[in-house]
Amino acid sequence: MKKVDAPTIIIAIAAASAASAAAFIAPSRESQVSMPESETSVAAAPSATITTTNKENQALFDDNVTEFVCNDIGAKLRQEQVELQLPSDYDTLENDILASLFGSNEIRNDFFRNILGRRVAYFPRQCTKNQHQLLEPPMSGFDLSSMYESNDWISLRKRGSQDRLNKEQTSYNDLTDYIAGGGSAVIPVTPDDYLHNTKMQIDTALGIKGEFGTSMNIYHSGPSAVALNIHYDSYPVIVLQLEGQKEWIIQNDKFGENVNDITDWRNVTLTEGDLLYIPKGVYHAATGDPEHGSTHVTIGFENI
Repeated sequence: MKKVDAPTIIIAIAAASAASAAAFIAPSRESQVSMPESETSVAAAPSATITTTNKENQALFDDNVTEFVCNDIGAKLRQEQVELQLPSDYDTLENDILASLFGSNEIRNDFFRNILGRRVAYFPRQCTKNQHQLLEPPMSGFDLSSMYESNDWISLRKRGSQDRLNKEQTSYNDLTDYIAGGGSAVIPVTPDDYLHNTKMQIDTALGIKGEFGTSMNIYHSGPSAVALNIHYDSYPVIVLQLEGQKEWIIQNDKFGENVNDITDWRNVTLTEGDLLYIPKGVYHAATGDPEHGSTHVTIGFENI
């Protein structure tokens, strides 16, 4: 188990042009087409078909708790996924922090039994077909000023470019101006940060022991910001939208193959409280709201 001092975002392909930012943005909440994101990048977004929710894909799942799931990622990629050793009683606990993260005990259980390590899934906090009483998420909103004071690992990012924030050269006002101009601050949660206790509670609920556990990174972005171009992560991630909204485009075929071979993508807009699960090795991208800022947190099964 290696120590990771700064946030790692995986694999660069090539820098996407600024003009392709518009291609990442889709106007509606469901079933729109757009193009993908990463620290893996492409000179131009590939041509793609965006699919709507596929009922056939959902046949194995509780249709009341999942807005959509993507295609199975295939045997090869499934073998590369992280195996969690969950506590034996995780599915009997009432309204614990994992239930709060997913929205309910039922959604939590369905995720770990049927979805983890198999396919992308999207869990909206406001779902008209959901028959369960949804819980409030364990995190919401974002205190940038607190993180600026407590965290020494802030990265400034635009479309895959990365600069470490130097507080001697960049004031808090400079940082907010950078974000307002379409930049992103990527901030790994460290022990001095106000969100670290929440991270540790999630680790404990997942049965993760040890010094490092999950990684937790905040992506605080300005209007139309693209922190990363099309990429995949080398570990599974859970994304929780903290404030604002963000458009995501996600691979839905040719798993484990070159990004240029992908022909099918799924599109979704995350709003506050929504959750998205992306397995290891699945290409994706995200674009901030064109008019307002946006913040999400990723929980990565990185050091387990």
